[in-house]
Amino acid sequence: MGFFSCGLVRWRTADSLTLWRSAPLNLEGYVHGVPEGIEISRILSSHPGPARRFSVSYYGDYHSVFAADLGGWLQSSALDRLQELQLHQVIRVPESALHRFSSTLRVATFISCIFKDGKNGSAELQFQLPLLTQLSLVNVVISASYLHALLAACPALQSLLLRCDGDLPRVQIASPRLKSVGVHSGWTKLNKVRQLVIKDAPCLERLLLFGGNKMDVLVISAPRLHILGKLQNNNFPRFIHSGTSTVQGSNTIASMTAVVVSSLKVLAISNVKLCPGMVINLMKCFPHLEKLYIQIKRLLVENWFRYQENIGALDIRLRKIVLANYQGYKSQVNLPKFFISNARVLELMRFELIFANVSCKWIERQHSLLEVEKRASMGAQFNFVSGNILTGCSQDAEVHDLSITDPFQRFHH
Repeated sequence: MGFFSCGLVRWRTADSLTLWRSAPLNLEGYVHGVPEGIEISRILSSHPGPARRFSVSYYGDYHSVFAADLGGWLQSSALDRLQELQLHQVIRVPESALHRFSSTLRVATFISCIFKDGKNGSAELQFQLPLLTQLSLVNVVISASYLHALLAACPALQSLLLRCDGDLPRVQIASPRLKSVGVHSGWTKLNKVRQLVIKDAPCLERLLLFGGNKMDVLVISAPRLHILGKLQNNNFPRFIHSGTSTVQGSNTIASMTAVVVSSLKVLAISNVKLCPGMVINLMKCFPHLEKLYIQIKRLLVENWFRYQENIGALDIRLRKIVLANYQGYKSQVNLPKFFISNARVLELMRFELIFANVSCKWIERQHSLLEVEKRASMGAQFNFVSGNILTGCSQDAEVHDLSITDPFQRFHH
């Protein structure tokens, strides 16, 4: 199966051309002007189809010409049975194309595109995408009604990445097979999702939140949810308590109530000013939590161990804890020290340091401050690594690659 960009493709032998024509078409085009458009047309007219993937990005000024070309390309017989479609910088996404590929399309990505409602603001769609499993809407302009209609037209959808270019008051998710959702709240007042409601997602396992804007997150039904992050102080989800019709919890970690979410195994939080009460609430809220990732911004300086009596019979089941942006200050030491003293089955605590290199003497000093010799789990290991040499998954992979069991884990370059 070959992959061909939209560069000037020329074939030196008849055999190579025959081989290319016999393989499903994978075409990726970057259009800056007329020459690239002509090349795409030539390739599509030369290949008999079918196509596996078609991706086109537009960076020019002649949008009307590009729109006409795109309409013709999407009707080409070379794109018969298309499985993956990616459009970038399309002023209006042609519904005719989605209708044409409805019986074969499995992956769709729209970047900096505009979805326009019909007449009188109608969002009734003239197509269904019964095989679509992966959908990315990145920096798109889309109304809430059109988005909900689009999601309803994708009954087999398993993963969704959403980042809007504009104000979207409310996003509601109700999908029978959706396993992974990533929503970007935006960074500015003009680009934001105000509220995310997980209404009915019986298969949802992964809920990922991006961006810096405040977003009200309400989880009504997601019984299989076991990966959640990265939570900030202004986007902590509220949950519907099982068996009741009232909302439990709040949208801040500091003031959340004793809601229990037993399914959650992996949690990531960032840019939160943590205090002992918050940490204890987290452990009560997620009693079966096994992995905890904390990106340290600031820790409130308090006597953590005066809260020891508040732990009571709390069973902390954490096996892995990762502290990013760790510098070893006294205000930071109390948090890991708290877990070291109380997590009885802890296997690994990983400190991802801001600075590149530390001495053995510095690490020995940290062991002393952390009182690792008094650890509750005698098998626990403590690793100090430089955060500068670590890399993680892209947002796209975190959301769509369902083979990744832990999207927050970072590795050496």
